[in-house]
Amino acid sequence: MPSINSVTVKAPASAAWKLIGDEFVAVDRWMAAIPRAEAIEGPALPGAPAKGRNSYLVQKFAPMYQEEVLTKFDPEAMTICVDVTLHHGPKAMPMKGYTSTVTVRAINDVTCEVTWIGEATPKWFAKPMRRMLTNSMDAGFIRSLEEIQHFVETGQPHPRKVEKIKSEAALAA
Repeated sequence: MPSINSVTVKAPASAAWKLIGDEFVAVDRWMAAIPRAEAIEGPALPGAPAKGRNSYLVQKFAPMYQEEVLTKFDPEAMTICVDVTLHHGPKAMPMKGYTSTVTVRAINDVTCEVTWIGEATPKWFAKPMRRMLTNSMDAGFIRSLEEIQHFVETGQPHPRKVEKIKSEAALAA
């Protein structure tokens, strides 16, 4: 059973879709856990900005990164589906990745709803733990929705992202 979370954004659906869909690769502009992202080379789905992205995690989790391949890109329905594979994580980590679907729905001309649906993809030995692993990802999906909401409404990164930028710079110094 997937995790389903939503947030109401005080902005037109087109503004949220621009960030989530059109600017898919630039997740490092607004997501606190991602200081760097780059496009994955190769053929993209029709209308998609790239085949996917590699999202590099904060130094606390380095050298782990997420390979995020778009499996659906539908500007009409304002929906993306992503198959995420975690690379360079601890061998005992029970997840090999997860799947996500993010949808933007207009409520009216100046308000929309962003919904994030995700489900863990466990390694073979953790398949009985799929539900527990999916539930454990809820907090991350909720944080991401808050960060989308803040960025779309204000044009600025969430304070959590600003703090991560400062702490990453301090670690690098």
